[in-house]
Amino acid sequence: EAIKTGILDNESLFSLFESNDGKQNIEEIVAQCVAFKANVVEQDERETGLRKTLNLGHTAGHAIELCSGYSIPHGHAVAVGLAIIARAAERLQWATEPVAERIVRALKQNNLPTTTEFSPDALANAALLDKKRAGGVITLVVPRCIGGCTLLDVPVEQLAEIFRAGMEADA
Repeated sequence: EAIKTGILDNESLFSLFESNDGKQNIEEIVAQCVAFKANVVEQDERETGLRKTLNLGHTAGHAIELCSGYSIPHGHAVAVGLAIIARAAERLQWATEPVAERIVRALKQNNLPTTTEFSPDALANAALLDKKRAGGVITLVVPRCIGGCTLLDVPVEQLAEIFRAGMEADA
């Protein structure tokens, strides 16, 4: 949750996880995360826009949970979802600066998984049940840079290819 908040909110918070300083500053980090989330919810109580960004990593994450029969903890599934969407954002040229390597490194630095055994097709099929789906479109939260994400509506038919882009081995 805290790494996700750093990706959404600001470079200085995120950099704590890259440098492995997160454990030393846990109270400050929790306070920043709570304040950030409260501010977002206050601005968008009905989840019509900004609040949707709190779902960063959750489309793939919820699909991983479902595919695993909920044997993979939520936080681990979302961590993998963060890695998948960060890689996809770069490979599909949605990111405005390199984000994938930094996000993956921060996740690994904090003993979180960054890959899954489930196929892109299996994840896409599971994601069809996601609350962010509206008919033939699903809203993805895409990291454009550290501290800046955007909402992107994509046809559900493209989801497997997006997951595939986020799951391909680095060249």
